[in-house]
Amino acid sequence: MKISKVLFREVNIPLRFQFAQSNNRASHSSSSAIVELQTTEGLVGFGEACPRMYVTGESMQSMEKDLQGISPQLADLRLERLEDWQRQLADWRRLGVGPSTLCALELAAIDLLCQINQRSLAQQFELTDLDTPIEYSQVIPMFKPAKMAKLLERIQHLQPASLKLKASDQLEDNLENIKLLRECFGNTLAIRLDVNAGWTLENAIEFIPAFLDVEVNSFEQPLAAEETGGLQLLTQRFGADARIMVDESLLTMEDAQHFLAHQIGNHFNLKISKLGGISSALQIYRLAKSHGVPCQLGAHFGETSLLSIAGMVLTKLAGPLSANEGALGEMLLEQDIVQNAAQQDSKGLLDSSVFLEQIGFSHGMNKDLLESYTVHQRSFRSYRLDGVMKRLSW
Repeated sequence: MKISKVLFREVNIPLRFQFAQSNNRASHSSSSAIVELQTTEGLVGFGEACPRMYVTGESMQSMEKDLQGISPQLADLRLERLEDWQRQLADWRRLGVGPSTLCALELAAIDLLCQINQRSLAQQFELTDLDTPIEYSQVIPMFKPAKMAKLLERIQHLQPASLKLKASDQLEDNLENIKLLRECFGNTLAIRLDVNAGWTLENAIEFIPAFLDVEVNSFEQPLAAEETGGLQLLTQRFGADARIMVDESLLTMEDAQHFLAHQIGNHFNLKISKLGGISSALQIYRLAKSHGVPCQLGAHFGETSLLSIAGMVLTKLAGPLSANEGALGEMLLEQDIVQNAAQQDSKGLLDSSVFLEQIGFSHGMNKDLLESYTVHQRSFRSYRLDGVMKRLSW
């Protein structure tokens, strides 16, 4: 397989309701990067990533720069197996290519390999447990109680087994929102809090006991990513009763090794985009499991079905996770760029076999919708001329 061209797209899809969290307060549309790898045989593989400055320090511009830098190398690559791609991706990571770029490239490469070999995702990854549906959590944005009550009127038909609430630094607002959620969905509803680095250490020490009193015991990224000493203190102080989950702090295998060695957090959030793809996320999962640390599948809000299906692959490779997030499809997006959107039902269940038995990630890609939601694109072509590698971009 020879790659002749790389196409980068910035895709924005309007959301059905505003999505707010501590580190991103007013999102009205999704923000995904779609990378297309085109082969000399005319095949196209699609991959997705969600670069977020507040997570990995990446932006659409940095992804475009990464792709511009590595596109000349593609002219000489003959990568016929996923293992070959993974080695190349590891080399690019060592050279400083960002995880979002690596994620999109890995998914696009898998998509191509499935097409070339006419293998389903289940066959590509040797997945066997396809019949068991995946249970997803609902994710509730950060709102003041009055606005939360209005949102719940719109979604009260849902029957989630669990959900995650985006938390603010206002204790009483958070407690009132928890009360509203349980009044709407039942008193036994399992609720996790996602703080998105919005608390100080003093906040966390004050707030966590109050939430434990109302049977909320999971706290995702309570402190800023760099405050690992504070996260360690919270783990030591509350870890017997609470899950102190690391998300924005956890970007690499080296981070995972350090956190496990020093008991910084006792729960990991695995987002495929921030970790550089399925393979790197799976490696971190296996390391965490060997240390008895549970993991959940995370998702960036506004992911399309490309990343949702990648999350299904990771879930089936890893086995049971503490929670699965994502697969919101057109519950959140105005339209998904994949015709058969990967979308959980009203109870949070999804039959993944429909997607894992298809050829690659982009089966059913609606190219007209993809074009309509593209706000910026750039292509890079690689070729050899007189023995010298050159790149032409436009």
